[in-house]
Amino acid sequence: MLQTLREWLISICTAVFFITAVEIVLPDNSMKKYAKFVLGLILITVFINPIIKIFDRNFDINTYTTSVVENFDKNKTESEFKQYKEKSLNSTLEVFKLNLQTSCEKKLKEKYPDSNYKVQADASYDSENNKLVIKDIKVGVKEGSIEKIKKIQIGGDAKSVNSIDNMDNEKSMDIKKYLSNELNISKDVIQIYKL
Repeated sequence: MLQTLREWLISICTAVFFITAVEIVLPDNSMKKYAKFVLGLILITVFINPIIKIFDRNFDINTYTTSVVENFDKNKTESEFKQYKEKSLNSTLEVFKLNLQTSCEKKLKEKYPDSNYKVQADASYDSENNKLVIKDIKVGVKEGSIEKIKKIQIGGDAKSVNSIDNMDNEKSMDIKKYLSNELNISKDVIQIYKL
């Protein structure tokens, strides 16, 4: 019992000495009040530790603090991993869309060299099946060397309007069928329009 009392007094003296040294070193700013709060908690823990040991012989403050620190680090790591995963997924989606657009334009130019093409793709990530899903592909077809003039409305409250003329001819059906087979997707997600 005397040994325990001696260890407790040494712990208190060490904590007080440590707290005093830290307070001397700290600059006078808003951070000092937070540091004093934390140092006060440390001192309270040193005082209470033997009292808790009386009621719970297996109590060890180091075990509890280690457990809290590990849990905090684990939560922080999980949060950082989630942010990294989300950022990586968004980046992957953008690269996938860009590659899909470029690939479609190249394949269409090889298959139908008499026209020029502009492809816009939209995709999303299906977390349930863990795969990328193509939601929409819009293919603009420019036949010849002159681009179609976009419809513009002037006057009053009206603003300029871009109209997309969907193509429903045989060539558009061929393009839909070709892209559907090449990309292994439904024809319903492919839209063909004149540029």
